[in-house]
Amino acid sequence: MKQKSPTPKSLWEANLEQAASLIHENRTFLFSADIDPDSLGSMLSLALYLRARGKTVYMILSDSLGDNLDYLERIIDYNCIRILRNVEEIDRVTDQIESVIFCDTANTKLVPFFPFIWEKLLSRNIPVIEIDHHFGADSEMIAGQAVTLFRNANATTEITAELLKKLHQKYPAEPHPFSQRNILISLLTGLLGDTVGGRFVPHRESYDYWMKNLGDGLQKNTRWRKPNGVRPGDDKTTKFGNPDQLLNHLNRLSEEQEHCIQTLKSRMIVNGGVGSLNLLNSTYAQVKNVCRPYNSPWFTGILAFLLNEIPGESGKVGLVYFHGKNAEDKDCIYIKMRRAKNSGIDLRQAENPLRTVFHGKYMGGGGHAGAVSFRVHPHDEHEFLAKFEKVVDSLKQHLA
Repeated sequence: MKQKSPTPKSLWEANLEQAASLIHENRTFLFSADIDPDSLGSMLSLALYLRARGKTVYMILSDSLGDNLDYLERIIDYNCIRILRNVEEIDRVTDQIESVIFCDTANTKLVPFFPFIWEKLLSRNIPVIEIDHHFGADSEMIAGQAVTLFRNANATTEITAELLKKLHQKYPAEPHPFSQRNILISLLTGLLGDTVGGRFVPHRESYDYWMKNLGDGLQKNTRWRKPNGVRPGDDKTTKFGNPDQLLNHLNRLSEEQEHCIQTLKSRMIVNGGVGSLNLLNSTYAQVKNVCRPYNSPWFTGILAFLLNEIPGESGKVGLVYFHGKNAEDKDCIYIKMRRAKNSGIDLRQAENPLRTVFHGKYMGGGGHAGAVSFRVHPHDEHEFLAKFEKVVDSLKQHLA
């Protein structure tokens, strides 16, 4: 596979045109991604545009989205976007699929059911669009024949918004994507998610442009129903009229989750500006009285919050490591890193030490300069911690 790099400026406009034409010409689409708010927002915004044009859309989602993204599940259901949960469900519709769209996914290892998708669809040279902003580390093109929209961006939804803008320019008779409230919500979800609500913005001009345009569009296209004596008025905690209301929903936590977070944060070890939190399976027995199982949907929101909070608490870099399964459903240990707002370190530099220290056991990973995720094969915990300490020592050298 070929490592990803930003699409050259000389090809960018031609690729946008080609992607827009492909979307216009085909009728049935399959979306797939490594699921987080940005990838989901990118897929859903395009899927809603396609549904408004009467096209058929399938989306691969192997797990539930969790409580904080419940509104996106309601949008998916309301707009008759069919969810495929497993290989059997994908297999039933492969003969119908005319095009595949991958969003915000660094490499094939992160695509759910990729071997099956390759065998049934990609090996037939079916048209593919790939939209992403992950470069370096082990990023790679998912399909060699894809129309690629790769750009350094705050979130993949910024690139998706540019594609939607091109689609409206090219086909002005079709419904305007930015007049559709749920498309705006989907795009904002990705942008707020990947920038942690605007706290980490590597490309300020682009962020300000899209936040203003999408935010203004959301306010303009939101209608508030007043109580009329028969039915209540709209609730601003469950219906979003501006980005702040959306962000508040994304960041909401129950009292139970707040208590769990405070307990886990007290277990963080800070050394030289690096904060580390061990969430390996063996630690669960020590916190099970305040936390639900680490692999539960309930815990997913907590993990995201910890990844955002620990760097600020430690001063420079935050690390969380835990057992999990990769997109191929293989057991692994995840190592997730985020940098603090005032830290200029490029966290992708951790990949080479990881490859060296976990020689033969490294499974891949990557991300952005400020946020990365790596995977290694399961280890004895003491062996893992001893090896990982060497990686942390290497990071500290770059913080000096």
